[in-house]
Amino acid sequence: MKKDRLKWFPLFSTNFAGVLNDNLLKTLIGFVGVAWIGQEHKATLVSAAAALLVIPYIFLSPLSGKLAKEHPKALIIQWAKFSEILIMIVAITGFFIYNVYVVLIGMFLMGLQSCIYSPSKYGIIRDIGGKELISFGTGAMEMITFVAVLMGTFLGGIISDTHEYFSNPKTESIIIAVALMGLAIIGWLTSMNIDPKETEPEDDSDDTLNPLLYPIKWFKWSKRIAGLNYTVLGLSIFWLIGSLIQLNLYIYCDKFLHLSNTATGTIMALVAIGIGIGCYVAGVVSNHQVKTKLIPIGGIGMTLSMLLIFTLNPGTTLFTILIVIFAFFAGLFKIPLNSFIQDRVKGRELGPVLAYNNQMVFVSILISAGLFSLVESVFNARIVFLAVLLITIAITFVMYLKIPGAGRRKEQ
Repeated sequence: MKKDRLKWFPLFSTNFAGVLNDNLLKTLIGFVGVAWIGQEHKATLVSAAAALLVIPYIFLSPLSGKLAKEHPKALIIQWAKFSEILIMIVAITGFFIYNVYVVLIGMFLMGLQSCIYSPSKYGIIRDIGGKELISFGTGAMEMITFVAVLMGTFLGGIISDTHEYFSNPKTESIIIAVALMGLAIIGWLTSMNIDPKETEPEDDSDDTLNPLLYPIKWFKWSKRIAGLNYTVLGLSIFWLIGSLIQLNLYIYCDKFLHLSNTATGTIMALVAIGIGIGCYVAGVVSNHQVKTKLIPIGGIGMTLSMLLIFTLNPGTTLFTILIVIFAFFAGLFKIPLNSFIQDRVKGRELGPVLAYNNQMVFVSILISAGLFSLVESVFNARIVFLAVLLITIAITFVMYLKIPGAGRRKEQ
């Protein structure tokens, strides 16, 4: 049993360090970088940082899928983690010279790195645990991901307030540098111990690298598996909703709840905890199976909690409770969808399908950045939650109708 746990440790710890670094950097841009350009540009800067993180997924997901199909996935992960050390040098430089554009270049490069190894990172779950542990591995991976998001946002809030306690203005930059570079090195070292039982790579696949043709090809291919394209849709909308909420918390907590950066980071961290617990519970409840019946349960819980947030317009304590409940049910919603892909797509085709999923997910996240800017500027941050509520109701209904085993559509 101890040996079984240890075989997961390198992958989980590598993922934890990488996601923590991603979110720490993104949070620091929102809290520290905005001080360099003015609070009036906060919404624009936060949206720009989110967009730069996801643009590589839209254009380079075909390449990442091809790499995962043609090369050992563990090797791809290791090289990607080494490149993170170099990327952090760029981002750290931006913080030392107080240049938000240099930091944003670092954010873009982190998005590029994450894109390149994402299909390999998730595709290797089945290679480590076997088919019977897909739900466990996926649930635990996602729980760790959101705990890392938690810590990234929480630490970002704390670090951004350190300038109030030190007389030397460079102290904050030094702390940022140590944190970002330390995580990059830890992630690279742990990746060197990932040891999966992979199937043989394909020597030279004919997959297109055209970012416009790629999703068309794999959309058509995915029609062979009932519900697969709807699973991709469900995951895309999950991330659209999640991105809207994360972006909105920066503004809502400031304008409506009048909270500090640290308090806002704490709420973001609690949201990540909620999703992580929901993911883990979904993995445990599934008990070596893929239980798509959890999807509508998650969707209904998300709908009810977001309805209360919008209609009650609660104070800080009740708002925090309701947004964490929303996050928990979001985790229940997500994991069966991830596991469905891992279970239904066989062999080396999994890498390209995960890349196709990534491409659609990050198109949705990019859309969310534009949607957030539009709704928040035309209306206000509270109306963003109404948009989240309406989107949640719609996607829950679609998943109930179209995912095998989730509702009306029979398991095959």
